[in-house]
Amino acid sequence: MVAPGRGSEPGLGWPNVRAILWDMDGSLIDTEHLWEVATYDVSERIGRRVTPEIRTKCIGNTLRDTITICADFAGVEVTEELVARESEFMETRVAQLIAEQGVSWRPGVKRLLSEIHAAELPIILVTNTRRRVADYCIDAMGRDKFTETVCGDEVANGKPAADPYLRGAALAGVTPDECLAMEDSVTGVRSAINAGCRVLWAPMPQAAPPAADVAKYAPPARFLDGDLGTWSLDDLRATWESLDPNAHA
Repeated sequence: MVAPGRGSEPGLGWPNVRAILWDMDGSLIDTEHLWEVATYDVSERIGRRVTPEIRTKCIGNTLRDTITICADFAGVEVTEELVARESEFMETRVAQLIAEQGVSWRPGVKRLLSEIHAAELPIILVTNTRRRVADYCIDAMGRDKFTETVCGDEVANGKPAADPYLRGAALAGVTPDECLAMEDSVTGVRSAINAGCRVLWAPMPQAAPPAADVAKYAPPARFLDGDLGTWSLDDLRATWESLDPNAHA
């Protein structure tokens, strides 16, 4: 498969939709259980195993933010040495788990990627995961499925800052408001909204966000309580149109 090209023209007659920006962990592939293991492990190393509720706050975050959450819970001072040491541990642990268990697609995603590719829309992978670990997953999925990839250590500020999605839109050669962002986490949704993207929010069933966050961010995001197993390109188009602030003006 040849990687989809940059969006000089909208695909399949989609008005103004020129690129799909897709988060990786928990959105394209089911790796959240691997990060869950690594988060519990690192929290124990820092001094106190996090609760499931605290662990949920780490979903979609940068390594620094995850380690800060764990350290705060343990009452441990956050230092640059701690962040560097435990970041190295978490990346090594996740890479080990990927090598042992592999990665699995979320339902419906692989088929949707093929449909988007056929529509000649750019597909940009946008992840908070650093390049060192992300490449294991990208290689497993197939690099030819993506026009470009953006990793957390390639922007000044990771999600929830707008930087990753702004970078993704720039690599696609479009503006953020011409993009549909696909996300699973509160952190990622905030990032995409901050960048000016329209957002489809489809969390992992076992990692449902707090109701207060859903109420706060959906709208402007479209919240999907379930997988994309039966979704088609037409469904994405309808979602895009429903999120158009001028659609019902």
